[in-house]
Amino acid sequence: MAVGVSSGREPREVPRYSPCSSLGRVGDPKGGVMKLPWKVLCGVIGLGAMLAATARETSQPCGAGCGAQTAACLKTARVTRSSCRMDCRANSAPADIGSCSRGCTDTFRSDRTTCRSNQPSCVQACDASSTSAGDPSTAACLGACGEDLGACARNATANLRTCVTGCRTASDVRSCLEGCAAPAQADTAACPADFQSCAGTCATTMPPRPACGAPTGAACGGTCSTPGQVCRGVGRTCTCTTP
Repeated sequence: MAVGVSSGREPREVPRYSPCSSLGRVGDPKGGVMKLPWKVLCGVIGLGAMLAATARETSQPCGAGCGAQTAACLKTARVTRSSCRMDCRANSAPADIGSCSRGCTDTFRSDRTTCRSNQPSCVQACDASSTSAGDPSTAACLGACGEDLGACARNATANLRTCVTGCRTASDVRSCLEGCAAPAQADTAACPADFQSCAGTCATTMPPRPACGAPTGAACGGTCSTPGQVCRGVGRTCTCTTP
């Protein structure tokens, strides 16, 4: 709140509004008035800003891509819930609207849990040391996969935002939101699938490290003939070095 002062009068509070504080009204095909799609859009924008800031703080591009995917997944879940609730109001008997809406909420909570629980495994897949003892080439490959994931997720989010914005002026808001949710669900499923395929390629195309004292091995750790030396990774090979 800002305080405005006029001559001879008591100070008065002057409200300040953000773009989302004054909700746009959208025509309801049944004759009522709906504010829900604009609330959904504000939620999409707000959640996107919050998670984008978190992603910027992530130093590694692969991990940042995981954050962008989580954001897209959560936004899609929110729009899907809103579409589901509107469908309940449009097609359920009056006595069943409450239970139908609760079902939408239950599905949303399940989807939200899935979105959040998938992020740790995504970040783990970014860890080159888990597959190649920290080989720089593998780390670079995974970083590129993460960048692609982030670009895919951000594109899905942008498409969803544009679609939901268009629903503000649609004659059939419910069908419009359904049309936004379906492709967003497909996008948020395809992006991580492509990332997993890409990350798998990074791990399988790298040759196994030769172990010190053994013909081959996936990691360093073999014995060294010189006392006091240890077997360590240098580039793509394992070499006996003095600590």
